[in-house]
Amino acid sequence: MKMFTPPLGIAMFLAARIALAEPVETEIAGVSAEIAELRTSGDVTRLAIRYKNGNAKEAWTDLYEVDKIAIVDVKSKQKHSPIKDANNRFIAGPINDEIGGGRIYVKMPPGQEGVAWAYFDAIPSGTVVSVEVPQMFPFEDVTVTEGPGALTSAKSAKSIPPSALATLVSAKRADEALKVRLKLAAAEPGGKVKLRSSYFEYKDVYLFDPAKKRRYPLLADSAGGYEATPQTENLGGQSFLPSWEKGPILMSLTFQAPPDDVKSVDLVLNDFLPFEAVAIEGLGGAATGGIAAAGKTLGLEGALKELQAQVTPQEIKIDLSADVLFDFNKSDLKPAAKTQLGNLLTVVNSRPNASVAIEGHTDVRGDAAYNQALSQRRAESVRAWLVAQGVAAGRLRATGAGEARPVKTGNTEADHQANRRVEIRIRS
Repeated sequence: MKMFTPPLGIAMFLAARIALAEPVETEIAGVSAEIAELRTSGDVTRLAIRYKNGNAKEAWTDLYEVDKIAIVDVKSKQKHSPIKDANNRFIAGPINDEIGGGRIYVKMPPGQEGVAWAYFDAIPSGTVVSVEVPQMFPFEDVTVTEGPGALTSAKSAKSIPPSALATLVSAKRADEALKVRLKLAAAEPGGKVKLRSSYFEYKDVYLFDPAKKRRYPLLADSAGGYEATPQTENLGGQSFLPSWEKGPILMSLTFQAPPDDVKSVDLVLNDFLPFEAVAIEGLGGAATGGIAAAGKTLGLEGALKELQAQVTPQEIKIDLSADVLFDFNKSDLKPAAKTQLGNLLTVVNSRPNASVAIEGHTDVRGDAAYNQALSQRRAESVRAWLVAQGVAAGRLRATGAGEARPVKTGNTEADHQANRRVEIRIRS
């Protein structure tokens, strides 16, 4: 009997579905994990990891930083990191705290499941990748899909774990504000709701525009209280204690409004899956606003913040740590330097007519002549990298100052580390 061989496109689809359904072992006793979805839609790639608790008791993940999650393109070996905004906060969940830009913590009741999710810059559908997540074996040979998914929608969002349901009532924009109304209730009538925390925290609520890569926070008053209800706790407007047994909770949220050309956004409530592509009614958004976000490069706003740049009308001054750029006593750029150099390139390209002075510095230990030569070579390495990225060589001047101009005069290791740097001055 002749075997049926599906066409290539169908075969790829089936392979992706099989890969997505195949669980892997985790370091958590009795818990397995699988990729619930890995798909590109709305200019981002959405990753969701489903944890399945096979125990008769509660289980939970260790806290892990979002940037420990990675998608690796099998063919090009390119590594994709989750999207974060210019305030160093990742677009991911459920977030437990803000350490390192956000740490994920998933709790699973007995015999139930939990989901961790993260957004990435768009990866073309059909790309074969591996997915790395802490506390488990990597997921190998997973194909990125595209289009709408089964986990998220614009009208409702399940909690993590799935004992509650948030339902959208309206999302209306006017007077540079976007007002969102929701109903929160038990997922099943009379059912018990048990989330990671007893409190609902407003600090973890925001809108995200996947197309323009901007995050829009809740508006807050001068005392730091968020424009949100209900508020049952005297905690600066940051949380309330839900009474799930009383029936639906009516929630009103007021956000900084996206511009009028933004027709839909994702809505994030921590401890819930995101609402995807919530349609916005009305006009009256601000011309600009939000917080820039990206996976690899943050744009000018984010790059300046990442680099802790000092900006004046006359110049932009940036100090790059030599320990990040180079190995000890070396002048060859390390692979780990690419993130900082990429941010530097963004800033340099934002001032196409400006001159760029690159000055290397060492600490005071060692021979002065040796330090002078080392600092010169390091400055020239940074200059050469910028030229290789297309920056006009005539704009760039590299010099070495050796140990002559320290920023710290002490003799501690922290002082020495601060003095080992490459100083960049961009002047119009």
